Amino acid sequence: YQKFAVMDTVETASRKVKQMGRQIESSMGNFKNMMSQISLVGDAKHFQEGKGKFDELRAKLDNKTDKSKLDAMKTLVAMMTLGRDVSELFPAVVKNVVVESMEIKKLVYMYVIHYAATNPQLALLSISSFQKDMASPNPLVRAKALHAMSCLRVAAVSHLIILQLKNAIKDSSPYVRRTAAHVLPAVNSADTKFNSDLVSMVSVLLDDDN
Repeated sequence: YQKFAVMDTVETASRKVKQMGRQIESSMGNFKNMMSQISLVGDAKHFQEGKGKFDELRAKLDNKTDKSKLDAMKTLVAMMTLGRDVSELFPAVVKNVVVESMEIKKLVYMYVIHYAATNPQLALLSISSFQKDMASPNPLVRAKALHAMSCLRVAAVSHLIILQLKNAIKDSSPYVRRTAAHVLPAVNSADTKFNSDLVSMVSVLLDDDN
């Protein structure tokens, strides 16, 4: 009973806080929805495969130009839609979380979330990159990083997500605080052993006038 009561409290508080401002974008929460927002129409090259393709993509991901990185990420996303396993490029992809381009960053988040969900070891590789973004001076980046972390749904990193949430509910940006409220139910359903922490966060958020 206590478990369901806590979940109900978290969900109710989340709905109340979300009404304080505009609806949080939900693109990071659903892989299929994110895919529909990325235009690959007319970019047939992204669906082409062949010998040495991974070496080519790895080189583009290591390139200093955003154009090369974006091209590589679009190709990887296209290959993922075809059901190809491109997880071996995870180390080369995840280090690009720190790029300034939000377009590239969004694709990197998509890739990371997709593979971290089925491979906890990959999730551990990605968490430090998300933590770096949580320290960004840009509130949009901080919010995206928090949302992406909450989508990992890997028990091994739950305690790290909780630590970031504790900072996020007191963030100077209302946008980041609303994002924190938005992800609380997902975090709670992924790992219920942090119920008391989440209830405390709900109390803080309910006192937020913004």
